[in-house]
Amino acid sequence: MYEQHKVVGEVLRSIEYPNTQVLLDAACGGKGAQIRLYGDELAGRNSSLAYIDAALVVNGEIKVVVEIEYSNVRPLYLCGKVFATALSSYHSREKIRIPLADEMMFVHVIQFLEEQSERQSRKRARRTSRLPQRAYLEREINRLLQDTRSRIRRYVFQYASSGSFSIGGNDAQALKKEILDFLRPSGTCSHEAQS
Repeated sequence: MYEQHKVVGEVLRSIEYPNTQVLLDAACGGKGAQIRLYGDELAGRNSSLAYIDAALVVNGEIKVVVEIEYSNVRPLYLCGKVFATALSSYHSREKIRIPLADEMMFVHVIQFLEEQSERQSRKRARRTSRLPQRAYLEREINRLLQDTRSRIRRYVFQYASSGSFSIGGNDAQALKKEILDFLRPSGTCSHEAQS
């Protein structure tokens, strides 16, 4: 069930960027700890706003949040995840507080399940028809986040089928590129950033 989560965890671990730590929940291959995000108050049930699948910590701040969903998720749920994250201030783990960066990225990985039967093929066609809806949603969320000066500066969807998202595959490489392009300072070439 969590095959896609584990592959995304492997992809995140393979990103080479200075001063970076990867946080993964158990489904993504982490050590079992949930990744909770909290509001401004002390960590506790009242200020817990979101559970996320994975995050990249760069220079002591969470710069990238990754959520993995299945293709039949409704826009309301997707919006709730990104806006709960935008309202959050930090993650707390083992009494260590890790702040969310003032400029961060949110990635929704949408998994299309491999389907076999004719009935399931019809369902897949309906799900695929949601691609224009998701493109619109991505555009509008980015516009709204910019208009409100949210800490989330970039919101993207990455699409993958359960079989095509392998560590060296095109979908995995697209995810890595999207993240590295966000992390690199503007105007820095890839070979310069790796030096």
